[in-house]
Amino acid sequence: MSLSVLNPANQNKTLTANELTVAQYILEQLAVWGVKRIFGVIGDANLYLLDALAKQSKIQYIACKHEGSAALMASAEAKLTGRVAVCLATSGPGIANLINGLADAAMDHAGVLVLTGQVDEPHIGTHTKQYINQQQLISPIAEKSELLAHPDALPEILQECLIRAKMFGAVTHLSIPKDLYTLKVQGKVKGYPEHLHQELLTPEGKIKEAADMLQGAQRPLFLLGRGAQDSAAQIQQLAEAVQAAVVTTYTARSFFPNNHELYSGGLGQAGSEASTILLDESDLIVILGGTWWPEGYTPKQPRILQIDKSPVQMGIGHEIAMGLVGDLKQIVPKLLQMAVPTGAARDEWKLRIKEVTESWKATIVRETQQETAPMAPQRVIHTLSNLAAPNAIIAVDTGDHTLWLNRVFQAKQQEFLISGRWRTLGFGLPAAIAAQLEYPDRQVIAVVGDGGVVQTLMEFQTAVQLGLPIVVLIMNNGSYAMEKNRMETAGLQTLGSVLVNPDFAKIAEACGGMGRRVQSPQQLEQELRSALEQRKPCILDVQIQAAVVPHTKL
Repeated sequence: MSLSVLNPANQNKTLTANELTVAQYILEQLAVWGVKRIFGVIGDANLYLLDALAKQSKIQYIACKHEGSAALMASAEAKLTGRVAVCLATSGPGIANLINGLADAAMDHAGVLVLTGQVDEPHIGTHTKQYINQQQLISPIAEKSELLAHPDALPEILQECLIRAKMFGAVTHLSIPKDLYTLKVQGKVKGYPEHLHQELLTPEGKIKEAADMLQGAQRPLFLLGRGAQDSAAQIQQLAEAVQAAVVTTYTARSFFPNNHELYSGGLGQAGSEASTILLDESDLIVILGGTWWPEGYTPKQPRILQIDKSPVQMGIGHEIAMGLVGDLKQIVPKLLQMAVPTGAARDEWKLRIKEVTESWKATIVRETQQETAPMAPQRVIHTLSNLAAPNAIIAVDTGDHTLWLNRVFQAKQQEFLISGRWRTLGFGLPAAIAAQLEYPDRQVIAVVGDGGVVQTLMEFQTAVQLGLPIVVLIMNNGSYAMEKNRMETAGLQTLGSVLVNPDFAKIAEACGGMGRRVQSPQQLEQELRSALEQRKPCILDVQIQAAVVPHTKL
């Protein structure tokens, strides 16, 4: 038979049509994937999508004041929940304004899908208003970015964007010409494929090899990252069995009891001197679900066993003796069985951990008891640590307060949201809004600096409009203190580091929320307690010193 007479198997067959427009299909597909809300700002090229959003009830639309805030909210939601989060904007300046928040998501591997309107098809590539090649603009940030050229391509493109965002913690992007939104899509809505969530099983032999390394170490230390959350209780059992010191990254701080005798504090300048000392003295560092390795606060040539579900996370910033790929929920219990406790062999190490950590804790106690005017930042964080609910969500902006919080705060089961690697100003308030939307019954506190909060301050009105009882604690020292202190340490002029601030409490009131100006430790305790109890949107403008964080250098 001639090949020329062979017909394609699906020739003359009509694909199933759901009679959905492009805008409707997008929303149906997102709803099937469990998307709860879309953060965005209105614009000429997304009006049909907003119209479709208004006509359905599965997905909530959060109207933001700025596209950058919308992207930060999506990033925070993805970090907090592990779901794919979604933000939208219009063409040109709309997508440009998203970039900062999307970079935060990309750097912290938070899966975010970006939907942007584009000019209509006849004007793509021309000098028409608000046209830019969006794929080129977003290419350094988005792992996948596509321009929808035909409605029937939507099912495949959208599904791949969702899969990549979910599986790789990536930013993915779809731009839709505004004249395509109302066209009908041929194709079925695609659900979440079950095979994406199959269990990853690590070979027993590899786990035994890791167990032998752990058993043979005399001074083991565990470094916990964000990926250790679901195995925290088992990791504690393992640490106690092998007498390992425990250090945490910022977002993992609550994964190990902060008052435990083996807990040595946080990592890096924002962590503890105790952790730096014990990391340097350890003969085996076991990294569990983490990648952060800050230069200057970690050993130069450590022996490292790294355990992570993603092989590409292994050895970022450091060499490893062994990488073990797998699910901590499977691996840690097996290590507990195989790495038999060694009795008195590690008693000396346990005593050393106690010596170093007790000295560190005494230092923190002295810092938090300072009686100064304006207040010492350590005193403010200590008060927050005492009053925050055990299951509170704390959204932390970028600034010197970020370091003070990790240095002083004694975590229980609180969750911390931060701009980890991108470290953008303005993260805290949008992140708090996203957290309170997701968990309306939990206490949500944004800890921000006076330099960072102004970047996204008007989103406080968004919180008021939505009735979100977030508390925004502004650490107001009248400066970009981290930069100012670094410049002074290096003998530089401090141009640009001093701030002339508005009355943040009055701004809160003008937005329809509560606002209080706080100037003493006693007033802070009273106002913070009251704000947390009243469950209304509130800004506390707390006057503090621009104290120098230890180990500050340019």
